[in-house]
Amino acid sequence: MRWLIWVGFALVWGVWTAGVAVAAQLLGWLASVLGAGDGGNVAQAVQAIPWPAWLLAWVDRAWLDTMAAAVAQSWAWLTKVLPVAATVAGWLVPLAWVVWGLGTAVLLAGAIGLHWLVGRLPTHRTVVWGTVDGGRRH
Repeated sequence: MRWLIWVGFALVWGVWTAGVAVAAQLLGWLASVLGAGDGGNVAQAVQAIPWPAWLLAWVDRAWLDTMAAAVAQSWAWLTKVLPVAATVAGWLVPLAWVVWGLGTAVLLAGAIGLHWLVGRLPTHRTVVWGTVDGGRRH
């Protein structure tokens, strides 16, 4: 039972890490675009996002382009509404990894807690020839 907890933890942690890695790459790209003074051209610059090869093996490119376009459109709107967003962009990638670390800590604490809890569950005893524990009959 404990192995199942750790396999589940590893799978959830892997998905969590991949999601944060993609978000950090996208945020880093947006920060570089905004840092170059291309805040108004973000929607056009989306076409040149260098998606990593490992991601394209797992996720459809059209979906990634649609997601990136939505983020870029929102970001372009935000930079018009909130000019400080261009300066905040440099902090978003480190912040994404800090959030990843906190999320990982929560996942690890949950897995350790479940591991401990499973260890406290009573074990089932097998009946051998009608007796259990020292010959008591049931």
